[in-house]
Amino acid sequence: MAVIQDLPPELLRRVLELLSNSYYPRPARNLPNTSLVARAWTRPSQDLLISAVVFNRSDTPRYTKRLRSVSTRTLDRADLDYNSAQKVLELLTEAKATVRSLNIVGAKGQDLDLGIMSFKMLAGLHSLHLEGYFKGQPPIPSDATIELKALTLDFDYLPPPAFLDSLIGAAPFLTRLELYTRAMGQFPEGYSTALPVLALQLHHLSIRADATSTPTHPRKVDLHGFVASCTSLRSLELDYATPASITATLTAVRSPLLLLETEMKQWSEVADERGMADLVDVLKHPSLAQLKRWRIFGYPRSSHPLPKDARTHWEDACRARGVEPRDKRRFFTDYPAEDVDVLDGE
Repeated sequence: MAVIQDLPPELLRRVLELLSNSYYPRPARNLPNTSLVARAWTRPSQDLLISAVVFNRSDTPRYTKRLRSVSTRTLDRADLDYNSAQKVLELLTEAKATVRSLNIVGAKGQDLDLGIMSFKMLAGLHSLHLEGYFKGQPPIPSDATIELKALTLDFDYLPPPAFLDSLIGAAPFLTRLELYTRAMGQFPEGYSTALPVLALQLHHLSIRADATSTPTHPRKVDLHGFVASCTSLRSLELDYATPASITATLTAVRSPLLLLETEMKQWSEVADERGMADLVDVLKHPSLAQLKRWRIFGYPRSSHPLPKDARTHWEDACRARGVEPRDKRRFFTDYPAEDVDVLDGE
């Protein structure tokens, strides 16, 4: 009989993620507690704990000690906040650490110099989240190829255009883009070169924009031109969605979608019977003719925004069209291997 320490790290990670708070999906918050389950969990849980590091205090001596311990490891994820981003990025570079996912959020007060990052570190990243005030850029040779697969950008805190141009030009495997925006109607000046190039290779697009509008707070987010340029999309995620905003965005989609994911908490709080009919009608859109799964969720993700009767009606409508209705839960399916990454949002 297999014991816990014999499980592959990937499977153990899945088990531990199930114990994590889904609203704050950081394994590091829960991994120390796994040793309480059984002594056999201690070593694998600690190995996983050290692979996801959150640097959120200006405690340089402690960071130096921690980075010395991980210099020979591959960090699955490193989170840097505005208190420590500059110093920790320097220490990561000095330690020659290999990082798969780098998350830099809220680097305010002074511009974070991205130029201190080594090309080796950048080239090994699979995921990069940038949200802050930046300057400079790592050296990226014109003929370089990096491993980056997923990029997250905030329109209010974009990195320098030259860095984005070089980054995207060297990232042929970059197929996932997540955009945060508030009320912007178009891309800022200076970014008209890199983003259209990226659009052509995207398979997944996530738009985290508040598209709701009220008489006192009118808002309009129009990214439909960019969506239309994403000619290879297979999955689309929309936050603050309504049936009208979903339909408007789908009209710009130029390829058949396999996965649709919509966050609808605000809309669901005021939706009536007519609104539910409009939601079901979304399934008739031509871009969803090959849809395999539609996930609706709210915040926190542990909740389903639709009332029980409305949810049942929506689920029945999905199944009638061969679409699998989903909520925040994840589970494996028998879909072809080439579709699994998109369908599970990996």
